[in-house]
Amino acid sequence: MKNTVVLVGAPVQTGTNIQGCVMGPDALRTAGLQGSLEALGYSVIDRGNILPEASPDRVHSNSAIHHLSETISWTTKLHDVALHEMREGHLPVFLGGDHSMAAGTVSGIAHAAAEADKEQFVLWLDAHPDLHNLSTTSSGNLHGTPVLISAVFPVLRGIIRN
Repeated sequence: MKNTVVLVGAPVQTGTNIQGCVMGPDALRTAGLQGSLEALGYSVIDRGNILPEASPDRVHSNSAIHHLSETISWTTKLHDVALHEMREGHLPVFLGGDHSMAAGTVSGIAHAAAEADKEQFVLWLDAHPDLHNLSTTSSGNLHGTPVLISAVFPVLRGIIRN
């Protein structure tokens, strides 16, 4: 039986103030990602691009923060999609978008790992660790927060114990 990879487009651009991140999923598809994965022996399902639900406006005491509500919506949606695909026995591959999306994808997979009583390992390769929180970011760009958020999000939702 082939392992199933599920491609999920996440045109997230709320964690940055730089335009163009929304083109990532389509660019990766155009570059032939699905065919490359199939050539490696994977069965591939492409779910297309997802979009988050609308969210009420949220504000934070750090006035530099922008797109907080939208980023929370993306985090929630990506968490739920990652969890669903893992429960189905699939390997979700998220095509982004700015890297604020990791807050939802990593936390969703952590949720699935906790349900399966398995450990999760994340290898984070980046020029900086993205350990800011809402109070420490001076740019207001939430793409600098996913490592901390992905560690805390499941705890906040009552999924895993602290």
